Amino acid sequence: MIRWMIALAALLGSVGSAQARPEMVYHIFVRSFADSNGDRQGDLDGIRQRLGYLERLGVTTVMLTPLYPSQFYHNYFADDFDGIDPEFGTMADFSVLVRDVHRRGMKIILDEEIQYVSDKHAWRMESAGHPESPHGKFLLYRDATNRAPVPTLLGTNDFSAWPGQKRQIFTVNLAEPAVKSWFARYLSRWADPDGDGDTADGVDGFRIDHMMDDLDNAGVLKSLLADFWAPVIAQLHALNPRLTVTAEQADWGDGAAFFAKGGVDRVFAFPIWSAAGKLDPAAFARAITWSNVVVPAGRSQLVFIENHDTPRFADGAARRGEILRLGAAITMLTGWVPSIYYGQEIGMSGRQTDAYPGSADARDIPLRQAMRWVPDPLAAGNAAWYRQFRDAYNTPDSNGPGDGVSVAEQDKARSSLLNTYRSLAALRARWPALGEGTTRVVRQEGSLVLIERRTAGNEALVLFNFADLAASARLPIARGAVRQYGSARRGNSGLTTAPAFSATVWTMKP
Repeated sequence: MIRWMIALAALLGSVGSAQARPEMVYHIFVRSFADSNGDRQGDLDGIRQRLGYLERLGVTTVMLTPLYPSQFYHNYFADDFDGIDPEFGTMADFSVLVRDVHRRGMKIILDEEIQYVSDKHAWRMESAGHPESPHGKFLLYRDATNRAPVPTLLGTNDFSAWPGQKRQIFTVNLAEPAVKSWFARYLSRWADPDGDGDTADGVDGFRIDHMMDDLDNAGVLKSLLADFWAPVIAQLHALNPRLTVTAEQADWGDGAAFFAKGGVDRVFAFPIWSAAGKLDPAAFARAITWSNVVVPAGRSQLVFIENHDTPRFADGAARRGEILRLGAAITMLTGWVPSIYYGQEIGMSGRQTDAYPGSADARDIPLRQAMRWVPDPLAAGNAAWYRQFRDAYNTPDSNGPGDGVSVAEQDKARSSLLNTYRSLAALRARWPALGEGTTRVVRQEGSLVLIERRTAGNEALVLFNFADLAASARLPIARGAVRQYGSARRGNSGLTTAPAFSATVWTMKP
């Protein structure tokens, strides 16, 4: 055990500074990540205190769910776009977080849902019944007197919000020129808070939630990619050419239109996610091949196996260790930019529940439960905000004491999932082909998928086995290739045999 820990420390130490590491995104549901003041609410200072943990994991970029004030626990519908939800902290706390993130050579990305506002937003209160008000055209109404709002999302303005609230949301009029100008200025303030042209004190990018060309397919706000998003993104790039805008494509498709029309820098690799969740080797190979068609040169996609809207990968994998490690390898070795959803690295589980049919919010809480720093879900630091309302939400945590799913239990365990992720991050840092190289499918045969990762002067091969049985095939793996990870073996007969649910990496001599 001691020898292994020394070897692991040496491997992790070889990663170097965040600036030298290949990019890796860590997606944080802010309310659930880390509580710094004992109120069970995740907060900005809790994130700041855990930056060392993220660095050791190999993270270079933290991506946060919305921070603005909201009546909704997930903060996706703003009461006010400006400011910080008081339960998360203050603008001063955010400035300190940005400073510490940048001091470590890391980046920070903010999630923005700007298509809708809550009934508490000033635009709604000022415009309702008053089309002549300064914000009279900022929301969509069906009548000239601003008394009949356009239904949104599920064909309604009325929503049941957790815990036991009746709320309304309204659609922002993104076709109004003044709205486009307002949001261009708003996003620019996050990128350059003091407006001095130096963006070192600002965020490094944005994730745009629920991005669509025809919002909600309602035929009311159309051509948004070209008419709204492309010019706004162009202004942000003019302010900071290194800033990235990532589209969460609402159709969960391949994202081609978002590159072509919207000018985004990244999309989410939904086809790869779908194949990974089904453990489907043919779909995985097709998704990689199609990604090389869809993703333009100089742009990218986030490769992920779970996020705040999907079942946890561990839930689908029935918490089987070998499948969880395969999921880790898919995330980290497939190519493009890997994105880890908080708690994925320790195998947190959870899926939507229908126990509370009156609240669409509550059904997703199992996907967004407290990061398990220690086994006890109610221990200090664990942001178990949902456990405070017994009458509103009685579903227990998906993980509990004794199941091994916590940072404290896995930190020094040789075979833990957490240390698998750390090892894969170190491997990506050591081999440029794995960290930055292109990806192509060499062969898909049965349950096996062999991909090539390549960059200038560096090449690696990654073999995935998606089946519950060992599988063999004659694969073009050079005899001089050196195995760096995994346990697939090449026999004298020319067959390569991969264990069930496994990934193996070979590197080639330059």
